[in-house]
Amino acid sequence: MYLSKIPVRIAFGGGGTDVEPYCSEYGGYVINATINIFFRAMLNKRKDDAINLFSNDTFTAYRFKKIENLTLPEVNSDIIKAIIYLLKPQIGMDIYLHGEAPKEAGLGASASLCTCLISGILKLHDEELDKSKIAEKAFQVEDEILQNKGGRQDQYAAVYGGFNEIKFHGNSNVNVKTIDLSDSFKKYLEERIILYYTAEPHTSGNLVSAQINSYLKNKTHSKNALDTLKHIALQMKDALKSENIERLATLLTEDWTEKTKFNPLITTDTMKQTHKTVMKNGGIGGRVCGAGGGGCMFWIVEQSKKESIISQLNSHKGTVLNFLFTQKGLQISNI
Repeated sequence: MYLSKIPVRIAFGGGGTDVEPYCSEYGGYVINATINIFFRAMLNKRKDDAINLFSNDTFTAYRFKKIENLTLPEVNSDIIKAIIYLLKPQIGMDIYLHGEAPKEAGLGASASLCTCLISGILKLHDEELDKSKIAEKAFQVEDEILQNKGGRQDQYAAVYGGFNEIKFHGNSNVNVKTIDLSDSFKKYLEERIILYYTAEPHTSGNLVSAQINSYLKNKTHSKNALDTLKHIALQMKDALKSENIERLATLLTEDWTEKTKFNPLITTDTMKQTHKTVMKNGGIGGRVCGAGGGGCMFWIVEQSKKESIISQLNSHKGTVLNFLFTQKGLQISNI
């Protein structure tokens, strides 16, 4: 029996530059970090060829008897079926899937679910676990099979883990490089950040599709906006390396502001009001997580005012999420 475990991520900057066709034409660049909110898949071989899957994330149970009979129309919008359709497992197995992330939170949860389940199934087949190949298979599930358009940063962040700068040069030409930070600075950053789930779920594919359409209709304007986002992300790396947390906070807000110009749909009225409340009471800078339009937000705040801000947020319908940064991405153990 194997246990596959993979974290979700917080996106600091550059989101959108990892999306086609921009990243193929001009190169994409993002900064992200994984946190200790996980997906876990426990997999065990069966003596027959049936596949049983129980998911607490979607509160569903699946039973596949003949994988070869699973057709693309049957997959519909079901991510579990899409993974089974792509991999076409040749052995029977029982799978127990557990996810900790809130629904549609903008933390890259669907990519973490995909990479978690894909890596577990490959391991059960005694196949080599190549992180980049797993990320690409997960991207194929979402982008090609489910037609849920997006970039590649979530899949690569999940399998590699840690603080990373990720460069995209089109298709599967992706370079992941660790940003080396001191343990003391990472701890300090954790103490200064508030991660908040707004309780407004989002659908990232719709927002990314809007970005792609905007890019194709008005390439000059869209390219300039994405160039700016890439430049901001590069500055974020410098702020992290120099441990300049105030500069990082300012850049988070700049990134959000620039993305809002590019696509106003990334911000809801609730998110605007929540951001205003936080910034008025000790926030230094912050942004939406992922594509926006709901889901999570996070801010860097004055340390002395963090508890007061959390108390105010707790009076709203959303939830403050406690977290720590993680160094590891994909982990598989024999249990």
